[in-house]
Amino acid sequence: MYSKQHPILAVAADRLPDATRSTSFIPLSENELWSTLYRAGLWIGPRAQLEQMPAFRQVIPYVILKVGDRLVRYTRTEAGNEQRLHGRVSIGLGGHIDLADMSIDQDGIDLPNTLQAAAQREVDEELTGIDSRRRQWQGLLVDNDSDVGKVHIGVVACWYLRTPPHGSQEDAIGEIGLATLDQLHQLPQDRLETWSQLVVEWLRTQSTP
Repeated sequence: MYSKQHPILAVAADRLPDATRSTSFIPLSENELWSTLYRAGLWIGPRAQLEQMPAFRQVIPYVILKVGDRLVRYTRTEAGNEQRLHGRVSIGLGGHIDLADMSIDQDGIDLPNTLQAAAQREVDEELTGIDSRRRQWQGLLVDNDSDVGKVHIGVVACWYLRTPPHGSQEDAIGEIGLATLDQLHQLPQDRLETWSQLVVEWLRTQSTP
């Protein structure tokens, strides 16, 4: 459990592009992604306060793991802190960006290195046996349809793995498996978490000839 003063990274919501006014996945090149977040302004603040401040969006790396033409999927257990996600299927791994993740240079926060460090830490905490051959940042995730979603913004990365993960290191992660985009798309809407739904629908448009 985090302390009330636990400092995390956020951006100013009103300085994000108009596309973030709608619930969606917003594909961006890596350069566009960094420029977008830098322009929004990087803020560090207490997590407990930011949870109640829609003027800011907490930045969350959201890592998708791909093995060939299938994605790693898992079920969130009741051991997780977010009751609304219990029993739901996810294809993303990630969490808040802590002070320890942050890389600082002469210009301030080095966002690419900071996000990579946070993503690596989260994946290492949650799964074992991750062997990636390539990694690519893909875009932004926005969910404006819930109070929780309105104070977060996901930064999506796709890691291309040589082999499936060996297993889980967290009680909050239940069954782990591989699934095709079609299999994920066919899940009942209330089974796949919102951010995962948005990514799956975008990936399906990319795989359509």
